[in-house]
Amino acid sequence: RTQGTPNDSPGITLTVGKLKMLPEQRRATWEGQPLELTSTEFNLLEVLARNAGRPVSKHDLSEQGLGRPLARFDRNIDVHLSSLRHKLGTLSDGRSCLQTVYRLGYQLIRE
Repeated sequence: RTQGTPNDSPGITLTVGKLKMLPEQRRATWEGQPLELTSTEFNLLEVLARNAGRPVSKHDLSEQGLGRPLARFDRNIDVHLSSLRHKLGTLSDGRSCLQTVYRLGYQLIRE
């Protein structure tokens, strides 16, 4: 049995502004610097990156990013996205690249 190294087949790369993600390798960088993400943070960021520029509902984030339906009064997504905001930094104009869209959900801003 042969095992390849991650560089043998990098798979697809998701690029949104300063963010680059390699989902198959579970790696992400911001401005070329590796991001230290938890598994849940990576999952949520991947969902947002695949839908960059469009709001993603908390329901969809919970199902696609956490693998479970959103429970009433569940604040897990909010906590994880707050952590992601700190890890990602800001856009050139000072805004966070993760925006809350009132009554719709969250979106990753395309820069």
